[in-house]
Order: sequence, then structure tokens, then C-alpha cells
Amino acid sequence: MNTNEKTGDRRARGISELMHDFMEEHAPLFWIIFSVVMVLVIYKSFSLTFLKKTPYTWDDVFQHYTLALLCIILMRESYKGQFHLGFRRERFGLGLLLCWPAVPFMLMNMVSGLGKSPVQTEALILMILSNLAIGLFEEVIVRGILVGHMMHHFKGDKHRVLKSVLFSSLLFGILHIGNALENPVNTAFQIVYATGIGVMFAASYIRTRNLWPCIIMHAAVDFCANLNIIYVPLQADMTEYQQQAMRVPSLIYDYVSQDVFMMIPALVLIGAVLASLVAVFAGIFMLRRSKASEIEELWQEM
Repeated sequence: MNTNEKTGDRRARGISELMHDFMEEHAPLFWIIFSVVMVLVIYKSFSLTFLKKTPYTWDDVFQHYTLALLCIILMRESYKGQFHLGFRRERFGLGLLLCWPAVPFMLMNMVSGLGKSPVQTEALILMILSNLAIGLFEEVIVRGILVGHMMHHFKGDKHRVLKSVLFSSLLFGILHIGNALENPVNTAFQIVYATGIGVMFAASYIRTRNLWPCIIMHAAVDFCANLNIIYVPLQADMTEYQQQAMRVPSLIYDYVSQDVFMMIPALVLIGAVLASLVAVFAGIFMLRRSKASEIEELWQEM
């Protein structure tokens, strides 16, 4: 090994150690900075620059999987392979059961999203892969890494579970502010129910330390929220695509009057807020005092 290689190795180790020390001493500040830079700067700027030219492309899927992998590598490298992200088999069934508050969100989204047009196979495949990629990306960052790191950072603190859940859920909700450029009103509601459902996902992850149920249910919620897209053929022109998506005949229109149909978006938003409250109370119940010893045993190691 020559001198330049040795110098490069020392610098690499130095950066890794500096990052590790900063993450240990200033964990909440680190994740606020990291989340803002990663989600609101890198992700949003990349999406607006390259990925908004076409609706659901392979680039969108690739982007989310790549960012998730980079975040996993960051944590594994910083903690010398000792940071576990919850990719395991144990407690998978319990995790799915604990994620039940996601079901009302799925049903509400389906009410306004189910259409009468033929399903486009390519659009359906890309929608499934895209929402799985988004679910993986967001759950890896917010639950697998952020909640996991907060549980480690606040170890020994009697309120570490509460702090980990609240911090991760609030940050998860606030980061949706990046969608304000598209629809400010809907974004405000999205922040509210993203925070609420974030409490439920965080509680489920803390109770099981299994990330797969959160990824699957998160992807299912997002898929149901974009159901109208599976009826629209993929195309290069984004404006035409959006217009076609809005013109998809809604199945619910056959069962309700036009006046009621016009009220559906408002009813869905109100329902989402109520469902968020249910998700918050469900999350609190999951982490009740009688489960404290079980959680402590599960989180003894990083």
C-alpha cells in the first residue's frame, strides 16, 4: 500500500469516526439536518428536475431503492456493522396485526380512487414496484434508522420510547411539506395524518423490531392513494397524463348522487384526520406500560 492509499484510508476512517461521534452526541440535530438535506433537497430537487417528465418510470423506482441502500450503508459503516434495521422474520405476523390502523387509510383512498376503466398492466406493475420502493425508502429512513437510532441514543432514559416515537413521527409529518408546491391545502392535511400514522408505524416497529410489516402496509396505503393511475396508459407528456388521470370514471359515482360525489374529497380529508387520531391512540396503546419489559428486552442490543 503506497502513501497516498494510506492517507486516503486515514481520511476515510476519520470521516466515519467524526460522523459516528456527531450522531452519538447530537442525534436529534443530526437527523433533522440529514432528513432536510436528503428528503427536501436531494430527493425533491432530483424528482422535480428529472422524474416529473414522465409519471411512473423505472427511474423513480431505481431512485428510491438506491437512496434506501445508501442510508443502510451509512448506518452500517458508521456503526461497524452493528446497527440492525429490522429485516428479520420474527414477529412478522404481530407487526402486520399492529399495523391495522393503516386499513382505514387504505379504504378511504380506495373510495375515491377505484375507477371503471380497464386496468393498464404496465401502469399496474410500475405502481406496485414504485410504491414498494417508496415504502422501503421511507420506512428504512424514518423507522428502521431514525427510530432505531433514537432508541439507542436515549438508552437509559425512562422516556426513550416516547421521545423516539414523537421525534420520528413529527419529523416524518413535517418532511411531507415538500409536497406543498403541488397542493398546499392537501399537504397540510397530509402532514397531519402522516404524523398520526407515523406514531402507529413507530409503535409497531418498537414492539416487533421487524420493519417488513411497516414497509408492506406503507406501500399498500400509498398504492390505494394512487389507484386512478393504474387506469392511465404510461406516456411521456406529464400534462396529458395528469388530465387523463383526473378524467378516470370513478366507480363510486354509480352508487351516490352527484352532490354527495362532490363532497367525497372533503369527507376523505376529514376521515383522514379522524383516522390519524385513531392511529395515535392505537400507537399509545401498543406501547402501554405492561409492554415495557418486553420492549426493553427486545431493544437491549443496537
